[in-house]
This record gives sequence, C-alpha cells and structure tokens, in this order.
Amino acid sequence: MMRLLPLALCTSVLFIGRGAQAAGLPEDKLPEPALTTPGAEGDFLRKLHQHVHKRWAENFLVLAAEKLPPNNPVNDVHREVLAEVAIGGDGQIASIKLAKSSEFPGFDDAVTEVLRDSVPFPPPPQDLRSDDGTLHVRWVFARDQRRCAGVTLVKLEDPLPVALPKLLRDKREAEAIRRVTAARAAGAPLDPMMAALAQAWMKATLNGPSATVRQARILADGGDTAAIKWLQVAVKRFETTLEAGQVLAAHKVPICPLVKQAFDSQNWADHHYAALALSTAGEVECAPGLIALLQNTKARPDARAAAATALGPIADDAARKALAAAAKDDAPAVRGAAVLAGVRPRAGRAKVIAMVSVLRDPAPEVRASAAAGIVRAGGDSNLGDLYVVFKDSDPKPAEMVARELEHLNTEESTKLLVRLLKRPYLSVQAPAARILVERQARGWFEALKPFLDPKTDPELRTLALVAADAATLAAMAEDPKSGIAVYRAYLARGERDLAATWWLSHAAKLSPADQSATMVDWAAARRGGAAAPATTKPVAGKNHASVEAMAPQQQQNAQRPSGDQK
Repeated sequence: MMRLLPLALCTSVLFIGRGAQAAGLPEDKLPEPALTTPGAEGDFLRKLHQHVHKRWAENFLVLAAEKLPPNNPVNDVHREVLAEVAIGGDGQIASIKLAKSSEFPGFDDAVTEVLRDSVPFPPPPQDLRSDDGTLHVRWVFARDQRRCAGVTLVKLEDPLPVALPKLLRDKREAEAIRRVTAARAAGAPLDPMMAALAQAWMKATLNGPSATVRQARILADGGDTAAIKWLQVAVKRFETTLEAGQVLAAHKVPICPLVKQAFDSQNWADHHYAALALSTAGEVECAPGLIALLQNTKARPDARAAAATALGPIADDAARKALAAAAKDDAPAVRGAAVLAGVRPRAGRAKVIAMVSVLRDPAPEVRASAAAGIVRAGGDSNLGDLYVVFKDSDPKPAEMVARELEHLNTEESTKLLVRLLKRPYLSVQAPAARILVERQARGWFEALKPFLDPKTDPELRTLALVAADAATLAAMAEDPKSGIAVYRAYLARGERDLAATWWLSHAAKLSPADQSATMVDWAAARRGGAAAPATTKPVAGKNHASVEAMAPQQQQNAQRPSGDQK
C-alpha cells in the first residue's frame, strides 16, 4: 500500500518545526515533460515511469508542497537526484546507487524509499537488459517540473568473448549479430571475432533440433566434453550412427559398450545399426556380434557389408578368418566390403598387386573395392594402376576411388580427383567436387567451371560456385535461394571478409538451422577444413573402409524394416 507520508518527508516536517505554513511552487503547475524515446525501449521506459510517478509526483511532491513552506530544503527547485537503478528479470531491484546527490539527505532518502516501495517493477524485456541479465536505467528525480520523467536506458556490455556465449544461451541471436556487426564496423579484427561467435553459436545450439554430427565433431576436437556426450547419444540414432561412431572412434571413446546390446536383438536391422556405429572403432569386444552378422546369409547384404567393414580394423584372428571367408561370399556387396576391409593403409606394393588382379572381377561392387584398396595400400605411388577405372562402364569403381581419395590429401590425389570430374556420372562428379572444395584446392577450382552451366545438377552447381567470377557471386549473394552457397564459396576461396559481410547482412533472416550450419561452416573453414558439409574422416592409422559410399542406403535400410527378423 502506498504511504501517505514518506519517512523522508516526516523528517523534513520535523526539521521545519510546528506552525510552518505550506505554499505551492510555480513549477508544480507546469506539466511534466513527456518521455519521447521511440520503439520498444520507449514503451518500457514509459511503463517504468508510470509505475513510479504516483509515488513520487502525486504523493511525495504533492505532500511537500502542501505540508512544507517554499523555503524548506525539500522544496528547493534545484534539488535533483541521479539514481542508477538495476532491475532484475523478476522486476525486483538488484541495486540502487545515487550517482548524484541532491545535497539534502531527506530528499535523497525519499528517492530510495519511493523506488523500493515500487517493487515489483514490470519485468524488463530480455532485449533491453544488459549482459548481466538486469535492466539498467539512469533516473533523475527532481523537485522542479521534471519530477521523475528523466529516465534513460543504459546498456552495459561485456567484451565480445564474454558476451556472446551469454547472449546465445539466452537465445538472443539478433543481439549477438548486432554486437558483432558493430564491433566489425569499429575496426575489430575479423577472424577472432567471428571465431568467437561461431564457437559460442555451436555450443549454444548443440542440444537444439538443428545440431549435427559435424558441429559436434568440431567442438569435440576442441576438447568440449558436452560434444562427446552428445555424440554418445547420436551414435544410438539410426540417422547419425555412422558419422557419430567415426568421430567417437577418432577420440578413442569406446563405442562397443554403447551398442553391444543391439546384437542381442531379434531384429537384424539393430545389428546393422551397431555395425555402422563400429565402422572404424576396431573394438574386439564387439567382434562376435559383427561376425555373427557377417555370416548370417538371411541378413541384408548391406548390413553384412557393414559388419565386414567394422571387422577390418579389429586385430583378432576370428575377425580375420571371417573376412577371408566373406571375400568369397556369393553376395557382391559383402564380397567387396570384405576385400577392402582386408587392406591396411600403406600396406605396400604386394597388396596393391593383389588388388589389381581383383579389378577384373565381374561384379562392379568388387571392382570398386579393389580400386579403393589400391589407393589405400599404395597411396600416391600406385595411382597409375587405376587407369582401368576410367574404362569401366560402371560408375561404382570411380565412386569408391573418389571417396578413398578423401583420406589422401596430396597433390597427386588432387590431380586424380580432377580427372574423375570428367567421368560422365553425377555419382562420381559430386564427391570429387565436394572433396576438392573441402580441401580448398584453389589452384584446381577452374576444373569445376563446366558445372556452372544452369543445366547442371543443382547440388553440383552449388559446389562449382567456387569457380565463379566475383561479379557472378556478388549478384547471386542477394538471392535467398543461393546466398548460403555463395557464402560457402567465399569461405572455400579464402575470401573470409566477403563471407563475413554476407553473413552479417543476412544471418538475421536465415532459419535457425541455416544459422547454425553457416556458423559450423565458418569454424570448419577456419580450422583448415571444409566450408561445405563434410563426411567425418575415419581414425588415422586404422583400416578406414569407405563406408561413406554405401552410407545413404545403409542408413535407410537401418529403419527397423518389418519382416527382417533374426
């Protein structure tokens, strides 16, 4: 309940003594100035003012005029207090500081008392709060006609590295974008600022609906334990099990304990998902389940092929024996996977020669595995043995070679990728182009120019934008349908300033998923990785099978099909 006579005014009355005659001030007859601050900020400041106005202007000042004479210190028209007030998200006062005193304690005390009597204030909107989570205002309380209308918002901002994580945790993406844009305009160095933004964005959205394995991989590579936990959940989801498993294996996080129970299921699709998760893990504990899947002729061939791939890196006699038997299997997909699983990286010329003999196999799946095996076993020194791939009428061998070359980032392998671009199959051209863009092979981007033709497959044409001229990219940058592709082209070309300009101009209009994806792009390109989404690379030094080539179909078939029972 509002007090009829504030304590400060009682003190003033006692100070004057009994018998004093009250008289009004001319200023009391003048209108209080209007608050003219525009927009949402002005709306809220007017709401705050109205909340306090009755207590200050219609109670304290009226009583001062009625009860005290004009020469009372309270009625000195030059009295004013500048209060710095912080209001929490719940409307409670966090702090009051009198930045400027009226030089009379009774007047100063009245300001503090009126403010404290006014709680709770209207809860301040998130966008008006400072980085500490509270609303800060500077508020003039005067004895003249200004009364309590002098209230202004103050924004207290932390340094960007401190502020950005808070803003993004609070889902204030627009404010984060505004803050970075302002800092850039003020001359802040681009890369550290955008890197801080990307890192904070990836962390803040990791548990959101748009989170990706690629995002978690980058965070995990930086030592983020939350990303590892996310991956441990993602490896149990059919749509992310393959990539999540590869990242966990790269970080030496045991996968078998997470998926081993799937091998006890009566549904072979569960076994399939476990095999995908273990594709590069090399954990002997799960070898029995993988061997059982590989040897079960009633299971789908792609599931058995996934088991063969996962058995490859396992140093176990039973696993090697099962792979040797599977290399003679009637199902070409199983036979090919077993052949490739038996090839160790840099195995040497003897293994290359063994694979060359398999390049004549009637089944394209097996020829594909042999071609990939040559890349794996021989590296740059034996790429010449792949001439038969360019004569093969089936695209599968070239597809597998392209994907195996992803793990061989050398000049010779890049030249072979450029040659593969000339194969008349989209399934070959697309991965070859993607890998060239990912490894930022700028000296070879010219080879992608033919794919800028409007008749080209849209995804391949998007990758080819790295070869477009500056005017074309600038014109396309304003097209909402191609803008993100232009941003990625800028990153792959190393034109980070142009990429940042595009992002800061358009990010607020992107969907949450695209906002996150573009931030992941920035982080990946900054680390020397891909600007475009990339397939996770297997563990270095292990027998990495090119399961990416069959991943889309494997993931589709891992959706618990009815009738595929054990």
